[in-house]
Amino acid sequence: MTDNTAGSVRIALADDEPDLRTSMARLLTLLGHHVVYAAANGAELLEACSSHAVDLVILDLDMPVMDGLTAAEELAERGIPAVLVSGHPDVQEVVLEHEPVVTRVMKPATIDKLRDAIRVALARR
Repeated sequence: MTDNTAGSVRIALADDEPDLRTSMARLLTLLGHHVVYAAANGAELLEACSSHAVDLVILDLDMPVMDGLTAAEELAERGIPAVLVSGHPDVQEVVLEHEPVVTRVMKPATIDKLRDAIRVALARR
């Protein structure tokens, strides 16, 4: 059940909930992508993206230390597109107001939601 229409994408992800981080990494692997790093917060993700080649990041909106939006803004300066993941119903407004976030996924993230978000993000970069 791999999705190689966009090829294997090198993805770094960040979510402060370990179970969600693990689940998302599994889904991304099923889609045929390579999860290069799974961080617990935005600051950890920024550090990882400095030492790993990354095509795309997937970030939770609400995390301690550094939230997903702040990290996405910094990563946009490096040319790395971001997909924002959140359980908050107002996430669409956040995406529309902040250019570095190219698309969003509502929790719980399913394989279909992730596949579609990755396609949108890669098409816009």
